[in-house]
Amino acid sequence: MPKRTGRHPRRSRARLRLATSNMYYYVYDEFVQDPKFERELSLVETRLTDLGIAGKIARLALFRDPRELIRDEIRKGVKTIIAVGNDHTLRTIVEAATGQAVVLGIIPFAKENNSMALMLGMPSGAAACDVLSARIVADLDAGEISGNRFLHTVKFAMGTDTRINCDGNYTLEPYRDCEVEVRNMALPAADARQANPIDGKLELVVRVPERKLFGKKKNTTSVIFGKRFILESESEFLAQVDGKELKGKRFDCRVIPGQVKMITGKGRMFL
Repeated sequence: MPKRTGRHPRRSRARLRLATSNMYYYVYDEFVQDPKFERELSLVETRLTDLGIAGKIARLALFRDPRELIRDEIRKGVKTIIAVGNDHTLRTIVEAATGQAVVLGIIPFAKENNSMALMLGMPSGAAACDVLSARIVADLDAGEISGNRFLHTVKFAMGTDTRINCDGNYTLEPYRDCEVEVRNMALPAADARQANPIDGKLELVVRVPERKLFGKKKNTTSVIFGKRFILESESEFLAQVDGKELKGKRFDCRVIPGQVKMITGKGRMFL
């Protein structure tokens, strides 16, 4: 008589596949739902199913507060949250999920506004699904500015009454109106190297415009690495935090090492 084995093996595998899929949560940006992305989105969904990592989908256009939606899914047990869109989409899930026991990732769409995906080594569209399946996870630093988390860059436009305290060791006082960036993860610029999101530091870039002969202008650029920068002014100034605008007279920027668990590709632009 054949030995009884209990559950049917095919049924067990099916249940395991379903349980795994339910651990993934895909956040679709509004622009991804444009008809021009319909074919590419279909290929992505098919590939995710083939790899056994399909999951629940949220469409940002339908919800007023995506952060609360994402946090609710985390409370329900979601372990991996994937932004389907661009840098803006990724910022949304980072802001909602930073500090939680979840892994984040991105499936980039469109060519514009995907510098973070480029640094993470994530190809566009369906090709990103295989990278997600390989699940190479890096612990990335997060930046914090006055209670707001950021992964990429904070930009400031500041006047001559500006003071920038660097790690409590010394203070910078620009002698002209200047542009200031505090970078955590950023591509190289003409006057600044690539900002590394796993070095436990932020990068302060101060650009002061100088007048040259024949009316041409050139910036004098200072680059400083540190863990905390406090920017103060007698008058209100604007901070753009990964695209989000804040106003104030004082901003406290600091790094939180290893705060964000992110799926990366082999071609990521940092070690």
